[in-house]
Amino acid sequence: MSMWKHRLRVTVFDESSYSEIRVFRGSPRRWAGWLLGLLAALVLATYLLVAQTPLREWVVPGYVAEQTRQDMRETRWLADSLSRALGQQEQALLALRYALVGDTAALSFLTRSESPTPLDSAESWGLDSLVFQAGSSEMTLRETVEEEDRFALQRQSASSTKAMTGFTYPPVVGGVSDGMNAGIGHLGVDLVAAAGTAIQAVDDGSVLFSSYTVETGYTLLIQHRGERVSVYKHCSSLLKQQGDLVAGGEAIGLMGNTGELTTGPHLHFEWWVRGRAVDPTPWLGRTTMWEELVPGN
Repeated sequence: MSMWKHRLRVTVFDESSYSEIRVFRGSPRRWAGWLLGLLAALVLATYLLVAQTPLREWVVPGYVAEQTRQDMRETRWLADSLSRALGQQEQALLALRYALVGDTAALSFLTRSESPTPLDSAESWGLDSLVFQAGSSEMTLRETVEEEDRFALQRQSASSTKAMTGFTYPPVVGGVSDGMNAGIGHLGVDLVAAAGTAIQAVDDGSVLFSSYTVETGYTLLIQHRGERVSVYKHCSSLLKQQGDLVAGGEAIGLMGNTGELTTGPHLHFEWWVRGRAVDPTPWLGRTTMWEELVPGN
């Protein structure tokens, strides 16, 4: 008979008196079964304690709570929607920049474009809760600060209006072939010089636009202080890129004859102050009309 099936008797005696304390009867197979059952019950109890209670967040390595997973999904959906909305705004901004230089295709795009629609899932994500309501005292403080800032800006604008209207450097040294005529849509002056002549920035600023358009060729816009913008069209090449900082008098391009709306090498220069086209002739310096440079024309 196998040893696992033998009936055994295990007796526990008191060492001092040799009296019998406890007697265990059974086979090794039965005792092994009881031991395995006890071990399985211990494992099951441990699993239930960890898996079905908040202890799993502290005991299980790398465990992510369900609420955290839900927040991550909602954040990813929100980021995707905001990314699409940002892409649409970037396209509209790019079209607006081209429209500023007279690109009719960009103007048509802006005319046909519809206003952006709100995010479809804004309510489900609870975005309204992100708008914090200000109390009455805070609203009073905001109105006071805005009133003070408004008068401060008006005083600053009034004191610097004259100083921030013109520019310091002429874009090129040459003659004026055609002056400004807003009635026919000619919002700047045409300056003539030899092809390849360096075109310089009329004042310090940052490049707002630097690219090629079908109608105006290589075109560059510079944003200056005081809500002033200078526009340079029909260049043969551009020396600055969008976002570059330029100093007054620095070369930004070369005289050329690019684009459909040109009949010869010249620079079409526009000067915008606070959103309105201004005749730049008073600040061009010593320039002469093309008729004076070329008698008989």
